[in-house]
Amino acid sequence: MLLKINKTYLIFFLFCGVSSLYSQLEIKTYNIASVFVEGNISSDAQTIISLSGLKVGDQIKIPGDNKLPIALRNLWSRGQFSDIQITIDKITELGVFIKIKVTELPRISEINIANNKEISTEEILKAIDKQKGDLISPYDAYTMKKKIKKLYEKEGLSFAKVNIQINTKGPDAKVDINIEEGIEFYVTKIDFEGNIAFEDDDLASQFDDTHTKKWWQFWRSSKFNLSEYKKDKELLLKFYKKNGYIDAEIVKDSIEYNEEKQEVHITVYVSEGNKLYIRNITFEGNTVFPSEILLRRLEFNKGDVYDYERFQQNLIQNQESTDALSVYLDNGYIFARMEPEEHRVAKDSVDINIKVTESSRVLIRRVNIVGNTKTKDKVIRRELYTRPGDYFSRAAIIRSIRALGVLSYFNPEALRPDIKIVDNTRVDIQYKVEERSTDTFNASIGIAGSFGLTGSIGFSFNNFSILEPLKGGAGQIFNFNWEFGQLNQMQNISFGFTEPWLFDEPTTLGFNIWDSKMNYYYNIHRTGVGVNIGRRFRWPDDYFRGDWSLRVQRNDVEENINNPYWRPGITTEVTISQTISRISLNSLFFPTSGSRFSFSTQFAMGAIGLGNTDYIKNILKFEINQPLLQIKGNDRLVLYLSTNMGYITSFVKDSTISPIELFYMGGNGLSNIGVIPLRGYSDRAIGPSGGGNVMAKHVAELRFAVSLDPMPVYLYAFAEAGNVWSNLKVTDPFNLKKAAGIGVQILMNPIGIIGFSYGYGFDSDDITGQRSGWKFLFHLGQ
Repeated sequence: MLLKINKTYLIFFLFCGVSSLYSQLEIKTYNIASVFVEGNISSDAQTIISLSGLKVGDQIKIPGDNKLPIALRNLWSRGQFSDIQITIDKITELGVFIKIKVTELPRISEINIANNKEISTEEILKAIDKQKGDLISPYDAYTMKKKIKKLYEKEGLSFAKVNIQINTKGPDAKVDINIEEGIEFYVTKIDFEGNIAFEDDDLASQFDDTHTKKWWQFWRSSKFNLSEYKKDKELLLKFYKKNGYIDAEIVKDSIEYNEEKQEVHITVYVSEGNKLYIRNITFEGNTVFPSEILLRRLEFNKGDVYDYERFQQNLIQNQESTDALSVYLDNGYIFARMEPEEHRVAKDSVDINIKVTESSRVLIRRVNIVGNTKTKDKVIRRELYTRPGDYFSRAAIIRSIRALGVLSYFNPEALRPDIKIVDNTRVDIQYKVEERSTDTFNASIGIAGSFGLTGSIGFSFNNFSILEPLKGGAGQIFNFNWEFGQLNQMQNISFGFTEPWLFDEPTTLGFNIWDSKMNYYYNIHRTGVGVNIGRRFRWPDDYFRGDWSLRVQRNDVEENINNPYWRPGITTEVTISQTISRISLNSLFFPTSGSRFSFSTQFAMGAIGLGNTDYIKNILKFEINQPLLQIKGNDRLVLYLSTNMGYITSFVKDSTISPIELFYMGGNGLSNIGVIPLRGYSDRAIGPSGGGNVMAKHVAELRFAVSLDPMPVYLYAFAEAGNVWSNLKVTDPFNLKKAAGIGVQILMNPIGIIGFSYGYGFDSDDITGQRSGWKFLFHLGQ
């Protein structure tokens, strides 16, 4: 306040002085001969003069020139001084000598915080955003006090008192913050008056943070938070409007505090008004799209309860972008507006007339990309559905953001479009991205019970460039992995490369080479090469794609008394496979919406004379993600559901099926080739020990994102069930091994995705015949 009083007084003084001079003196023009500074201690004089805008040699009129008030404003805007005076020191034949006299704000030499028990000193310092060396003013002390009180309100200490003293000594200021935290209050009773349509418990349940607590509700807090209570009252009104009580209001409320018992008794007085039903909905001003289409988007019919919130969402913007306004926004009419007008009919009905302003159709002039320090522009642009010359489309922007999120090259929380209006027929769209590494590297060594001393070395460059290997950014995938075990019991080497956009078309081309040896359940040596090609479809929609591969593999199975199920000998496997999939996920690590469907068929062509293995293998996978809770604009709680089924059979009776292609289940899937994970059970503990021909698995997970950047982490609770059967005749889709538990997944660059789970297997496994019980598992990959 002192700063503002001084500033006001000085301006008033100057105004009076200038007015007086106007009436008594003739206006003359002088050259500025000198500008000098007094009172500065730490601030450089020349910098102050430069900031003022006054320059030696410039002309100035006395009285009445606005150069001095402008200079004064320039210096005040810096926030460095508690007092500023600009005066004419003298006038000679050389010109005018101007003096700038300043009093600098002190700088913080020390911050002391006392009597804070509930909130740490570090939290308070972070909230006030002040540190040693910063300038400080009385107004800063005022804002610091508000910030600290807000912290305590969040902790339920609404009556905390904060006293801030600034002790100045020369250019330094010692800041002493003394806090009286007060006591916490707990809600013991919430009453409502005036409510007829809903019971007290129904209304109280609408509060998010203001609750009473029963003795058995150990998870709930009844601590009273005044700021949260104010938000809860808005939720109460929102509930009434959702149920048709558009005129509902909170007439008043009372909060009774009992300091001795630390209790709060809340009484809310409501006026409900009448419940409203929709009688008629009409549109006015729409010439481009007929009313029938717009009405269909609203999803309201005559006689429906007037749910105000849902009506507004379906009119202007809902989460699925199926609202009425989207018809315009997705077809270039960015300036289109819809304004509903309510006309009450009798006591319980309402007619709604929606005035539509269509405006002109808008084209995209430019599409700009900023923030990509590694990924090349063309890699980003080929994923965008907004192109220069196209009509503006909100749906295309949303789809573009989704596509960029699936790449996993960028921080999903920072992916934001910026729409800049050029004129009434053109817009520019700018996509701001924030790069994050998707490359992984691993080098490890350890002891495994099955294989003794084990180790691995590998990498996966997921945003690689074969033309600029050190720089990367072309979106290509290059990977190498080598796993080895003691005494040559295990050795896996693989190498692969994929170009996702061949010749800048949505065609994928890649290859893989591998060599694998394992002496455990079986002694097998596999060597092979595979070539893959894929293409994004336009029909039924452009979420669909097809992938095809040709694989040639040599299998050498040695005789092993521990595993009599597989025939020894050398076989050559030539397979072709096809996968039709539809992927609409918005992220690969933590998808919050969309689904993934795939149906793959793998055909070993021994029956037609190519190789000597013969089978056909079909796998169906489906998963869906449903957001349940948003925090600060980001979906954090998600329900994940998935189903996975498979079947393999041969064309020719008694023909050879590679043991690697059969189904195995149990554990984390890391210890053996081709094992389907099932948490809560040991490795390969589900189904026939020699592998089965039929498989089914179903999963439900409730996922909560703890962090999305820089290290994405989510917690989950899961329930899953699965089984493997030797053939179709014995398959029972209701006979599943069930498990439930909790876990965590972490995207830890450059290692990749790692996870831990603690699951309980409810059923007996097929190895020991005993109930599986609790199992702790380590996971790699999704």
